[in-house]
Amino acid sequence: MSARTTLRLVIAALLLGLAVTLSVSGTAAPEPSIATLPTAKYAGAFVSWGDRGREFNLRKWEDELNQPRSSALAVDYYAHDKWSDFAEYRWVPLLWQRLNPSRNVVWSFPLTVKGTPLADVANGLHDREFAAAAQAIADAQPRAIIRIGWEMNSIGTPWFAKGQEQDYIRAFRHVVGIFRRYSSQFKFDWCPNWGRQELPADSVYPGDDVVDYIGMDVYDFKWPGNEEKRWRDRYLKADYGLEWHRDFARAHGKKMSYPEWGVGQFGDNPYFVQKMHDWFVQNDADIAYAAYFNVDGDWPTQLDTGNFPKSQAVFNKLFRRTPPR
Repeated sequence: MSARTTLRLVIAALLLGLAVTLSVSGTAAPEPSIATLPTAKYAGAFVSWGDRGREFNLRKWEDELNQPRSSALAVDYYAHDKWSDFAEYRWVPLLWQRLNPSRNVVWSFPLTVKGTPLADVANGLHDREFAAAAQAIADAQPRAIIRIGWEMNSIGTPWFAKGQEQDYIRAFRHVVGIFRRYSSQFKFDWCPNWGRQELPADSVYPGDDVVDYIGMDVYDFKWPGNEEKRWRDRYLKADYGLEWHRDFARAHGKKMSYPEWGVGQFGDNPYFVQKMHDWFVQNDADIAYAAYFNVDGDWPTQLDTGNFPKSQAVFNKLFRRTPPR
């Protein structure tokens, strides 16, 4: 064996030993985590009203996640019981503004009210009401994200689009035009519910010129099968599921959003929290924001009530900010 060959073997052995040492000592690169990302875009939430308004509960949420004050997006819902609410509800965005002028809000905004067909909205019969609401939001949050006519593919919303698909598209486009008169900084989020639901979501896409973000609401439902199968079949690879959402948004040159997501209907399921976190990390460059639905609504989803201790623990571990040392 030559001296040169011997030297090569020694170097190779040293390198192998170094690799083993690094592996054993745990100095390999850690798994990516939202907790270490320099962003609060996943810290948004819809929180309960409490005694003084949602702002105070959102501050508690920020503190729990170790986020800077005013960094978390608020999610709220503009009234849609009757047309008169559109003007009378202006005090709510103004309350947000008074309590925290720096807080930005995702406004989930009705496209119509019960009993009024979408064609009437598209034809301008309620422009006055929409203008009053647009002015109120522009005065309080001129950079707001406006989530118009969300979950239009699910039965139960007054703007359920099945059977009036073209009227939904025309109404959406018409309302965006009204809002743009009052603030050029508004962003518009088109947000179906995940899965096929009662209507294929892409049949009512209103157009790239009136959409800034393509959203999706995602909840952990009580489907048959184990956790892995449910995640794969009902969320990741489902018709109009997460992969469809990603591909559809990319095809239209838009970032994704998740204005509502949460555990709850299935029960305490930290696996779902972990997988949503992983999906966010894997697609971080293509996501504008995400907001957890931390209010008990049609089914419990609120993490800090003691109903979901395992999910809460995993959520806090994964989403609580840990700045680099």
